[in-house]
Amino acid sequence: MSINQRKHVRFSLDIPAILITKYGERQNTLLQQISIGGCFTDWEENIYSGDEFRLEIELPNKNRLPLSCKAVYRFEDTGIGVKFLNLSQFEQELISKIIAHRMDVEGVPLSVSPFEEPVGFKRPPEPRLVSARDQHEERLTEAMASD
Repeated sequence: MSINQRKHVRFSLDIPAILITKYGERQNTLLQQISIGGCFTDWEENIYSGDEFRLEIELPNKNRLPLSCKAVYRFEDTGIGVKFLNLSQFEQELISKIIAHRMDVEGVPLSVSPFEEPVGFKRPPEPRLVSARDQHEERLTEAMASD
């Protein structure tokens, strides 16, 4: 996914988490990048694009935030691009707190809000609803202009 497609700013941090496969297998993983919409995590041999699974990320108070996830891409032997599914505003705020806490622990000032859109993000144009009458008028205009 290119930077122009990302809806949220990603933060390059090393955040420990637990990955839980659809079969209930649990393993430690490391989130290398995270935003309030998804993350990039360590390589997992048995997760493929389209697979759903869960991640548990430790909150600053030591509780865990369970998140439903979907693998959106995978780089062979490198890692998996993950989209968080069905997040509530509250869960997004908790992810934001995890990011802020981790940046504080690493001594990095948080100068960008996790809720901001990346500078290069290009929002897709809104689909234009065209009525049958508008389509007819457009064809007439084109026909008249071709003379």
